[in-house]
Amino acid sequence: MIPARIFSPSFPRIVRALTFSVDLAATRFSILGSRPCLKHRSPRPTGARPFVAAAAAEMTVSFGGLDSREMSLVGTLILDLALNWGAWIIAAIFKTEKFYDAVGSLSFCTVALSSLINGNHFHARQIGVTGMILVWTVRLGTFLLYRAIKFGGDSRFKEATEKPALYFVYWTMQAAWVWVCCLPLTFLNAKASNPGLGPSDIIGIILYVTGMLTEVTADFQKLFFKMNPDNRGQFVNVGLWKNARYPNYFGEMLIWWGIFVTSIKGLSGVEFVSVVSPCFVMLLLLTVSGIPLQEKQAKERWGQDPAYQEHRRRTNLLVPIPKFWVGTK
Repeated sequence: MIPARIFSPSFPRIVRALTFSVDLAATRFSILGSRPCLKHRSPRPTGARPFVAAAAAEMTVSFGGLDSREMSLVGTLILDLALNWGAWIIAAIFKTEKFYDAVGSLSFCTVALSSLINGNHFHARQIGVTGMILVWTVRLGTFLLYRAIKFGGDSRFKEATEKPALYFVYWTMQAAWVWVCCLPLTFLNAKASNPGLGPSDIIGIILYVTGMLTEVTADFQKLFFKMNPDNRGQFVNVGLWKNARYPNYFGEMLIWWGIFVTSIKGLSGVEFVSVVSPCFVMLLLLTVSGIPLQEKQAKERWGQDPAYQEHRRRTNLLVPIPKFWVGTK
């Protein structure tokens, strides 16, 4: 799920550094293990100690070969996988999916904040884009957690919770989704430079705000619709949902394009590969875990309902604008 080319420029250096560190650890153990540590004793210029000091210095240089960007990529991936795989173990034991989205939100917060802290620059663009991801994450995570508590589990995972191996794939996909989505921020937070405001920032902020307003509005319109007992068993056809079947997904796509575009002035060279972030979101929502699953469920429930068939004919898939070119029957 994670593009291998992300690591292509520096992967050999990473392997060499890790290989050397293992060899060095074995060497230091063999030397220091045979010599007791004596307190209040001045180091001697002869013997094994100079070799150990030189080896330790070499170890620092080798690890120093991994720059801030590379360490952030590796470190955030490890944290992300650890969180999701650990949660999978618990979820598989109890056969539940109720905290799946909550762990996803926690993963986003962890990756975003750890990359900011690891970079240790804290300039305005870094703080701003980190804040964009955190605001989206906390808002959506809180909403999904409330929905899970209010209406029960997510029907998408009904089969997976009974099959630990399949469920592991779901959790790993979530980890990949989080890490790939955060790539523009991970690259940005590793940079010391702080370019000034430009046209791309204005465009990115507009995309982000429009996406947030669309997603929040669509989520709450659907929530209030489902909370009305009179609408039990019916498909959503109010507000934004009157003109599009998945306006919430449209909003999410705009959000991630906004985050990428806002990051552009802080990126360079190979870092533009992080355009995979909004593209990956679109791929997941359009072809994997978003619309295909929702469409299948909708057709099973209302596929034979003439009102639903008419609703599908008169609505767009994503963009919540009137389908004015379609006339009434």
